[in-house]
Amino acid sequence: MHQFKEYLSKTARDFLTKISIQSKTTIAISAYVMISLPFFIYHEWHLPWHYIIFLSSFAVILGAILIYGTLFLISVYWNEPYHPLIELIVFIIFIFALWMSDIFAFRAGKVFFFLFMGLVFLVRLTKVEFFLKILITSILLLGTSLLSFRGLQYVEVASAYILFKNKYSFEEVDLNKWEQKESFYWNEEIKVGFTLTEDFILFLPKDLELEEKTGAGQIAGIIGSSDTDPNKYPFIRMFYFPAYVPFEIQEAIQEFSALLKMQVSKQEIEDLQEIVSDEKSILNIGSKFWTFYDTLRPRYAKTGFILVENLHHDKLLLHITENLEKGQNHEAGIESLLKSFVFSDRLDGNE
Repeated sequence: MHQFKEYLSKTARDFLTKISIQSKTTIAISAYVMISLPFFIYHEWHLPWHYIIFLSSFAVILGAILIYGTLFLISVYWNEPYHPLIELIVFIIFIFALWMSDIFAFRAGKVFFFLFMGLVFLVRLTKVEFFLKILITSILLLGTSLLSFRGLQYVEVASAYILFKNKYSFEEVDLNKWEQKESFYWNEEIKVGFTLTEDFILFLPKDLELEEKTGAGQIAGIIGSSDTDPNKYPFIRMFYFPAYVPFEIQEAIQEFSALLKMQVSKQEIEDLQEIVSDEKSILNIGSKFWTFYDTLRPRYAKTGFILVENLHHDKLLLHITENLEKGQNHEAGIESLLKSFVFSDRLDGNE
């Protein structure tokens, strides 16, 4: 092990020396920076300039580090094939990248992994050197590419969450305490309740990822139509604003439009069209809706918000995304949910 560490150290020094004299590695990294930087800037153009600089710089630096590490491991393995420690490092990177990318969440992903590993094991066992080098190189390139993509994606999600979160600063409360009596749910902190049908489930704030909590205000939960995926529509995301925070219909339109613009720039949705609707399902301060084409789930759908107020003048922004229903304001399930919202505590019978 000690000898191998010395060997790696010497190889790394030689590799860095090559970089300093304009080697192919330098050319590859320089080409990557020049090609990728304009793309990352364009991709994040919808964000404020300081977010653009941070995200683009992070993406370029992460990519350059991964490219350097990838080329280094490839050069070591091609000079000394069948080295078990290099192979172990490569497989760990590959498995970690697949896990980070949620590949193992799908049956097809698991089948792909075991078939591919079976092929690698067979080539390794028969010692077909050229094909083994190609396979190890392919595994490493795929793994580092996935890690680079997931790293950028996570930082982008975190930046979007912070961007919306910082616009309205207030002391947050614990909104995970939803009391339940049969199908009725009540939250004492925000004085809001509703009745769930068997087609819906309530996701608590503590169970949500950053992307699902992204939006102005404090997330109070998501009423979703899937047991496992809170992003599967129809759904209602609830955002809370205390009475002392100046958040009215104009602020709601501005923040929701910014959220939609971000989704369009990420090519998650397209063909965004504002529609006129008269919201009568629930007593509200105001509402606004759009139709769009969902590129992730190829179909046309509807999204928008309803701004409501409880008896203490706290606001609740209901972000609704649902399937289009001709001649109807909402899907039947969403319509029933909206009509069930109350701002007095039915559990105790208090007004």
